[in-house]
Amino acid sequence: MVNVQPVIGNAIENLMPQYAFLQFHMLTIEDKVLEMLNFSGGTIAGLSLGSWLSTLKSKVHAFSVCDDPDYFYNFVQGLLDGLEAGVDSHDIVNIQNAKGLGYAINTPEELKFVKEVASATGVVLDPVYSGKAAYGMIKDMTENPKKWEGRKILFIHTGGLLGLFDKIEEMNSLVGNWSRMDVHEDIPRKDGIGKMF
Repeated sequence: MVNVQPVIGNAIENLMPQYAFLQFHMLTIEDKVLEMLNFSGGTIAGLSLGSWLSTLKSKVHAFSVCDDPDYFYNFVQGLLDGLEAGVDSHDIVNIQNAKGLGYAINTPEELKFVKEVASATGVVLDPVYSGKAAYGMIKDMTENPKKWEGRKILFIHTGGLLGLFDKIEEMNSLVGNWSRMDVHEDIPRKDGIGKMF
C-alpha cells in the first residue's frame, strides 16, 4: 500500500468543489458576468481561481460578512500559495465589507431587506450571510450605479438559512406584515388538495 502525503494540505480540498462548479457552468456564463456572493475563504478562492484559470477571466466580486476584506485577501492568498497558483488574490477577487454592525448583528434595514426580497421574489435569504451580502451588493449598486451599469450579475446564494432561527424575535414585527399568496378560485381546495396554506 502506498502512503501518499498531501503536498498542499487542505487547500485543494477547499478549492476543488468551487473550481469544478465554475468549470461545469462555464458554457452558460458570458464574459460580462460579474459574480457576487457571500462566502467562506475557500469558496471565494475556488471561484476566483476557477475564473482566472478559465476563459472567463472575470474578477470575482465578493462581500465579506464576518471579517474585514484584508483578512480574506490574506486567507485566499494562503490557499493560492499552497496551490502554487502564481497569482495575487487582489488580481482575481474584489472583496468589499458588508459586515455592518458585526458578524450576525443586523440593522433593522438589513432585516427589512431580507423580508422584502422574500416577499418580492420568493427567495429566502438569511440575515447572517446571504442577506448581508445581498444587502451590501444592492447598497453598492445604489451608491455607485456607474460601476454596475450594463453588467450581468450572478449572485451565488450559498445558503445559511439556519441563521433565521436566531433572529425570530427581531423578525417578528416584519413577518407579521407578510401576506399569503392569492390562489385563483378555480384551484380546488377540498380535502387538502390544492390548499396552499
